[in-house]
Amino acid sequence: MSREPTLVTFLLLRSACLLALPLLVLSCAEDAADHEYFAALRGEETGMTRTEQLAHVDRAIALEPGRAWYRETHAIYAIDLKRFEVAAADLDTAVQLADRAYLRFLRGLVACQRGEYEKSLPDFDLAIAEQPGNSQFYRGRSLARGLLGRYRDAMVDAKRLLALAPQQGETHYVLGMALVGMGRDQAAVRSFDESLRRRPELIYPLRARAAAYARLGDTLRSSADREEAERKEREHPHAVCLDPFRY
Repeated sequence: MSREPTLVTFLLLRSACLLALPLLVLSCAEDAADHEYFAALRGEETGMTRTEQLAHVDRAIALEPGRAWYRETHAIYAIDLKRFEVAAADLDTAVQLADRAYLRFLRGLVACQRGEYEKSLPDFDLAIAEQPGNSQFYRGRSLARGLLGRYRDAMVDAKRLLALAPQQGETHYVLGMALVGMGRDQAAVRSFDESLRRRPELIYPLRARAAAYARLGDTLRSSADREEAERKEREHPHAVCLDPFRY
């Protein structure tokens, strides 16, 4: 599994520092719960498995169950292990403890990973209402809307995402899926082409393009894309490449 340690560590440390600031003002000493928590974060750089990291965060939560950032980190590690029910429970608690836009977005993604697309929409809506300039929030909602057959709404979000983050390969995948929903497979293929040009390691645009080619009657290109997707999945079985709802 691709761990992307530098990015994950940065995101988790940023969340932890922002949310823990009031406690840090009161005490510069690392308490027992933080000792466990930061051991888990350091595991990104020391080769610790996700299961080992979860065990550290479990102990941190047992010591200080009211710290929302522990729950968020636990959810992220659970997502990496595809333990989506665990992640959903973590995020429910985190939202109760310290509601904020990113937690809503993350909970919406987990709902989609569990196939609960309708359930995801209120969280995406609230996240976007709070931070309308955050491009990634539109990614989740556009894909969820499309899977619910709300293709025009999905396109509205896809265009907003394109305006905010045209440089991202994921953006062009989202636009392609909205085009597929509207029956515009030829245009969708061009969007998937652009997605793969920008992020060639992604597998889900390749599978989507294969399906579009099949609908267009181009069986040779469809078969070639399916074979390439299967090869890439064998070589790089990472959730970040396979799952369009990855955080």
